[in-house]
Amino acid sequence: MKSISYIRISAFSVFFLLILLGISSMAVARQPEACDVRLTAGDPVEGAEFGRSVAIDGNHVAVGAGNANAGSTSGAGAVYLFHRQGQRYIREAKLVAPDATSGAEFGRAVAIQGNLVAVGSRFAEAGGLEKAGAVYLFRKHMGSWRYEAKVSSPNPADEDNFGRALALQGNVLVVTSRKEESGADDVGAAYVFLHRGNQWVFSEKLTAGDPVPKAYFGQSVALRGNLLAIGARNADPEGAGAVYLFQRTGEGWKEFAKVIPPDGAKDDNFGFTVAMLGNTMAVGARRADPGGTEDAGAAYVFAVNGHTVDHVATLTASDGQKKDQFGQSVSMAGDVIAVGANRTDIGKNAGKKADQGAIYLFRRAGNSWKQIGKLTACDGLAGDEFGYSLSAFGNKLVTGAHFADSTAGAAYVLTLKP
Repeated sequence: MKSISYIRISAFSVFFLLILLGISSMAVARQPEACDVRLTAGDPVEGAEFGRSVAIDGNHVAVGAGNANAGSTSGAGAVYLFHRQGQRYIREAKLVAPDATSGAEFGRAVAIQGNLVAVGSRFAEAGGLEKAGAVYLFRKHMGSWRYEAKVSSPNPADEDNFGRALALQGNVLVVTSRKEESGADDVGAAYVFLHRGNQWVFSEKLTAGDPVPKAYFGQSVALRGNLLAIGARNADPEGAGAVYLFQRTGEGWKEFAKVIPPDGAKDDNFGFTVAMLGNTMAVGARRADPGGTEDAGAAYVFAVNGHTVDHVATLTASDGQKKDQFGQSVSMAGDVIAVGANRTDIGKNAGKKADQGAIYLFRRAGNSWKQIGKLTACDGLAGDEFGYSLSAFGNKLVTGAHFADSTAGAAYVLTLKP
């Protein structure tokens, strides 16, 4: 039987009314709280981490729970699919791997496009190896979601993390393998697959032009048109991190730029997350130290025009604190950039709500970006990590709080007001 998601009336619209009236400063004691729609698994279990990954496209929302049970297989992982009906989101399917194994982390990454869903399972069995990783594809047909294919690395190795991050567009699927040892430990790689006929066919392997050990090339990925961005959170210089840009030429991809932060420092994690919309790219650096505040985090905005990449803005939280991890997640919708800070402490007695999490919203204003809001969950508790994952489509923003409800997890669908 289908289950209806839990819905609450939100203060979100009130918050944006205040913005329209000119009250745009977020340095106030009381923050707006968001509960437009709250999603949970129909079969929650402690430790499932529902909300570890999220994706939205049109009226469909996909939420990954990397440690959920798959039938009698405990901790194998699952993805829950919801469909919008009016103001409600109806749970319509629970996807699991047909060859589910405990600890596979099916749902650690998820991408959705129309009636097609790709699910990363970075510790799945592949090529006879117990934890090589794989990606599973499901397609909606006549109202039902059906398993379509399983893809894996053409050169699998245990714990390469194949399936750590995904991008899906048209007939193109990009899968990262951030711990692949291409000549050195944890250099990382990405694989391009094409849908031809009824099959997903391996097309190309991508690596950084200047690979270094422990770079984790493939930490994140974003695909827009003929532009592909791949994050390497520990790439040089000095392990600050980088994003590599590739352009499609025919059916192949060619690296044309390595993007680094203008003020990068060791272990900033620049490239931990990346998002693109039009010619704008946003990159999260969750362990950056803006103003000397340790691991407060930052996000960087770049304009990509042809092969020219220009730094446009550096975004930070107006009330950023030590170890907030602003930049854990990033997503874009129109002229708004959303940045998750999953370890933000909330309230006057912040220690009681440590790591509750928050989302910061920035709007383009000419050639700059201005903070227009800070969102927290209306029912948030310490340790929820609201803002851990983000995905935007149109005026809808989905975020995961993977440790909510005693680590069973929750997700929220928010409506962005114009």
